[in-house]
Amino acid sequence: MTSRPAQNATDWLHRLAELRQRPALVVGVLSGTSADGIDAAVCRIMPAADDQDGVRARVELLHHLSYPHDPEIHEWIAGSTSIGARRLAELHTRLGRRFAEACIAAVKSSGLPLERIDLVGSHGQTLYHHSHVPGAQRCGLQLGDADEIAELTGLPVISDFRARDIAAGGEGAPITPIADLVLFRAFGPHGRRAVLNLGGIANLTVLDDSPSRILGFDIGPGNALLDRLARRLTSGQLSFDVDGRLGAAGQVNQSLLDRWLADDAFLKRRPPKSTGFEMYGDELLDELERRHGRADVDLLATAAEFTSRAIAQAMSGLVDEDMQPAEVVVAGGGALNPDLMRRLTAAVAPRVVTRSDELGVPAMAREGISFAILAHRTVLGMPSTWPGTTGARHPVVLGKLSFPECH
Repeated sequence: MTSRPAQNATDWLHRLAELRQRPALVVGVLSGTSADGIDAAVCRIMPAADDQDGVRARVELLHHLSYPHDPEIHEWIAGSTSIGARRLAELHTRLGRRFAEACIAAVKSSGLPLERIDLVGSHGQTLYHHSHVPGAQRCGLQLGDADEIAELTGLPVISDFRARDIAAGGEGAPITPIADLVLFRAFGPHGRRAVLNLGGIANLTVLDDSPSRILGFDIGPGNALLDRLARRLTSGQLSFDVDGRLGAAGQVNQSLLDRWLADDAFLKRRPPKSTGFEMYGDELLDELERRHGRADVDLLATAAEFTSRAIAQAMSGLVDEDMQPAEVVVAGGGALNPDLMRRLTAAVAPRVVTRSDELGVPAMAREGISFAILAHRTVLGMPSTWPGTTGARHPVVLGKLSFPECH
C-alpha cells in the first residue's frame, strides 16, 4: 500500500481536475487478447494550451514493463469458456491483484515513488467480445477488478473502457484510435498515416487531424492463428512463432488461401466492425487444418499470408479514396515477426511501412501508453470514441472511476 496521506473523494476529484493544467503521471496497464502477460507503461502526459480536443498533448514513456501472468491464472483464462461463476469471480479478483502488482513493479522500476503517480488506466483482460456471432447480443467482458488495483496501489483507477461505447450503440472496439492520433499525428513526411496494431486481432486506424473523421476498425486475425499454430507445431514449447522462423520455412497453400479470402464474410463487412477469438480462434484453426490436411509450417505460412492480404484488402476496399494512407505505422507483437512484416510490406505496397519504434513508440508498449492516454482523457471529460471509429451514436467518454482509500 502506498504511503500517500489519505484524502476524501472530493480532494481526489479536485486533484484529477488539475490535470488539465499540469503534466500527469499515468500508468497504463493491460493484458492482451493472447493473455501471454501484462504490459504496464509509466507515462508523463503534458497537455497543450488551448487544445480543446486533447490531441496535441505530448506523451513521454518513462518506463515499460512486461509482467508475467501467474501460471494458474493463465490456465484459467485459457479455459474460461468452461469455468463456472465462482471461478470467474475469483479470476476477476486475482487478475485485479496481478494488475496492481504490475503497476507497482513498473513504477518502482521507473525510479518514481508510487505516491507521485496521479492515475492508473486499466484495460484489464478481454475474456469475451461479441464479434457479431449470429444471435449473440452486442456485449463484452473485461476482467481485472479495478477496485483491487485502487486498494493495493492507493491510486485512482479508470477501467472498463469498452462498456460505455457499447451502451451508446458502438462496437466497443477499436477504442485506441484517438491515442494513435496523439502519439503519431495524422500526417508524416510521406503523407497520411494509418496505424496498424498487430495483436491477436489486427486493427487499423486511419488518422485525420479532426478526431471525428478518424476511421478505425478490426480487420481480422493478426497473431491469433499464428500463435495457436506455433503452439500446436511445437507441442506447446513455443507460444508464438519466434522471429517468424516457422512461417518463413513454409510454402503458402495458394488454393486454400484463395478460398479463404473469398469466403470470409467478416473481411467484406463495412466498418464499423470488431471481432475476436470467437471468430478467429481454435474453431477456425481446426477447420483450416481439416481443409489443408494437417498442421504444419505450410499452414502457418498460409495464415501469415492471409493476415497480410486481408490487411491490404481492407485498406484498398474499405477506406475511401480521400482517406487512403501513404504510410502504415505497425505496432503490436506482429511488428517483431520478420516473416509477417515482409509479407505485409509486399501486400500493401506502394505504401511505406514503418515500425512504431522508428517514431519513438516501442511496438510492445503502444497499448499500455494508449490506455494511459485514454484514462487521462476520461478524467478531463474528453470523448475517446466517435461514430467513425466504433459506430456509437455520439462521441463517448469511456471508463469508470475507482477511488483509492478515502476518509
